[in-house]
Amino acid sequence: MSNSFIAPTTTLPEITLKVVVISIFLTLILAASNAYLALKVGMLTSASIPAAILSMSILRWFKQSNILENNLIQTAASAGEAVAGGIVYTVPALILIHYWTSFNYWQNVAIALAGGVLGVMFSIPLRHILVNDPNLKFPEGKAIAEVLIAGTQKSFHLRPMVMGAILGAGMEFAQTGIKIFTSTIQGWFSAGKTIWGFGVGFSATMLGVGYLVGFELGISLLIGAIVSWGILIPVLGWFSHPTLTTNATTAAISLWGSKIRYVGIGAMLTAGIWTLSTLLKPFIASLLDAALALKTSVNSERNNYLRTEMDIPLHYVCLGLLLCLLALYYIFSYSFPFPAMPINKILQTSLLWGGLIYVLVAGFIFSAICGYFSGMVGVTASPGSAIIIAALFLAALSLRIVLCITTGHHELGGNTQMHAAAIAILIGAVITSAACIANDNIQDLKVGQLVGATPWKQQVMLLFGVVIAAAIIPPIMQLLLNVYGIGDVLPRPGMNIADALPAPPAAMMAAVTQGVFNESMPWNMISLGVGIGIVLIILHRILRPRGIRFSILGIATGMYLPLTTSTPIFIGSMIQKIAARRNPKQDNQQGNLIACGLVTGAALMDVLLAIPFAIMENPEGLSIISPAHVDVPVVLGLVAFIGLLVWIYRQATLREKM
Repeated sequence: MSNSFIAPTTTLPEITLKVVVISIFLTLILAASNAYLALKVGMLTSASIPAAILSMSILRWFKQSNILENNLIQTAASAGEAVAGGIVYTVPALILIHYWTSFNYWQNVAIALAGGVLGVMFSIPLRHILVNDPNLKFPEGKAIAEVLIAGTQKSFHLRPMVMGAILGAGMEFAQTGIKIFTSTIQGWFSAGKTIWGFGVGFSATMLGVGYLVGFELGISLLIGAIVSWGILIPVLGWFSHPTLTTNATTAAISLWGSKIRYVGIGAMLTAGIWTLSTLLKPFIASLLDAALALKTSVNSERNNYLRTEMDIPLHYVCLGLLLCLLALYYIFSYSFPFPAMPINKILQTSLLWGGLIYVLVAGFIFSAICGYFSGMVGVTASPGSAIIIAALFLAALSLRIVLCITTGHHELGGNTQMHAAAIAILIGAVITSAACIANDNIQDLKVGQLVGATPWKQQVMLLFGVVIAAAIIPPIMQLLLNVYGIGDVLPRPGMNIADALPAPPAAMMAAVTQGVFNESMPWNMISLGVGIGIVLIILHRILRPRGIRFSILGIATGMYLPLTTSTPIFIGSMIQKIAARRNPKQDNQQGNLIACGLVTGAALMDVLLAIPFAIMENPEGLSIISPAHVDVPVVLGLVAFIGLLVWIYRQATLREKM
C-alpha cells in the first residue's frame, strides 16, 4: 500500500540468518509460556507485542537490522501462541476422557503441524479480502505496527519488560518452587444447610494477564466467578445438603465438578452463539462485497509485481493443501480407533473420508470467520471458544447420527462412546489448530501491510514458526501432565488434585463430546447456564447504551474458572484502568511492557520448575517451609503481592520517557 511505512518500491533484507535464529529462540519461549497458560487458565495473551519488543531489543546488537526483519521475527514467534491455542485447547480432552494416558510426541506433532499448515494455506487467499476491508479496524494489528515503527525511532527500551519478567519469575519461584509465598487464600465453611466461602489468588501471571486484557474483560470474569462460587454453589449446596461431606472445601469442589462447570458450559455456548450471530452478518456482507476484488487480484497477480502484494503462489497453496490432506489421511488412519468399534470396513473408510472433507470445508469456513474476528476485535478478544464448540459439536452430532443409523441402536456401548468421542475430538483439534493459525496470520499480514512487508515472506516465516512450536509443545504438555495432572487425571498416586491444571477449553470439549455420545449431559445445569446467558444478553442490550459495558463471553468464562484465578485477573485489569485514568493522554506503554514481562517470566518459571518436579516426582520437592509454619507463607505471600501491586501501579503511572 502507498501509505505503508516502507514503500513497496523499497527493498530491504527480510529473511536473514539472524531472523531465523532469533525466531527459533522466541518461538520456543512463547510456545512454552502459552502452553502453560492454556492449561492453567484457558486463555492466551497476544504473543506479537512481546515478540516484537524482544526482537527489536536483540536486533539492536547488530549493526544492520530493519523493521521488516523485526516484523518477520514477531510473525514467526506469534505462531507459538497460535499453535498452543490450537493443540493445547483441544488435545488434552483425549486425556480427560481417558482415551489417551499420555501425549505421544510424534502423533501430537503431526496433528499440530497438519492443522497449523492448513491454517496458513487457508489464510493466504483470504488476505486480499480481509486486510483491505475498510470495516475491519485491526486494533491489535495497528498497535503491533506502532510498536515496530517506534522501534525504528529508538523510542523503546526493554528495561520495564525485563523487570516485570524478573519479578514475575521470582514470585512464581517463591510460590510454586520453594513455597515461601502462598499463591491463594481461600476458605469454605458450612453455614446452616449450605456452604459459603471465598478465594483470592496471588498469581503474577494472572495479574499480568488482567492488565493486558483490560477492565471490561477483567470485571466480567469476576462477575462470572461470583455468580458461580458466590451464588450458585451456596444455592445448589442447600439443595444437595444431604450429600455434602464434612469437608466444606471438598464439597465446594465436588459441586463445581458435577454441576457448576456445566452451568458455565451452557452460558459459554449461549454467549458464543450470540457473539457469532452479531458478527456473522457483517462477515458475510464483507465476503460478498470483496469476492469480485479477490477474483480481480488473483487474475492480475502475474501482472502485479508490487512486493507488498506478493503472496505464496496459488499452485503452491494447492500443493500445500493436498499434502496436508494426505498427512491427515495417515494421521486419522493411525489415530481413529476403528478396530475397537463395531463397524465394518466400508463404514470405516466412509468415516475417514468424511472426516477429511469436514476438516477441509469446516476448517476453511471457521478459519475465515476467525480471521474476520481478528480484524474486528483483535486476536485476544476473538471468540475462539465459540468456534471450537461449534466445530466439535457438529462433528460429534454428525458422527453419533451415522453410528446410530448404521448400528441400528439408539444408544452406543460404553467403549464405542469413548472411541467416537475421541474421533470427534481429533477432528476438532485439527480444525481448531487451523482456525487459531488463521486468526493469528490475518493479523500478522495486516501488520505487514502497515509496515510494508512482503506477504509471501511472512507466510513462509509463519510456517517456520508452526514447525518450531509444534515440536516443543507436546513434550511441555507431557511434562505438565506428569507434574501437576490435568483436570481430574492424576498420573501418579498421592498427587493433589488441587495442583492439577484445569485446562478449561479441553475440559469443556470432553464434557460436550461425552454428553453427545453417552447422553449423560446434565441438561438441567446446561439449561440453567443457557438461561443465565440469555439474561446476560438482555442486560447487555439494555445497559450498553447507558455506558455500562461488560463481556458476555467473559462472564460465561468466569463462571467456569476458579475464583482464585479470576480475582488476580480482575485486580490487574483494575490497576490498568486506574493507570489509564491517571494519565489519560499516555498510551500506557510502560505498564503493558511490565505486564508482558510478568506473564512471560512467571509462565516460563512454571515450565522450568516442572523439570525438577518431574525428576523428583513431587511438586512439593523444593519446599523449604515446615508444615508446622503454615501461616508464614500466607503472610509473606500477601505482603509480596501487595508490594507487587504498588510497584506496578507506580511504574504504570510514571511519566513515560521511552
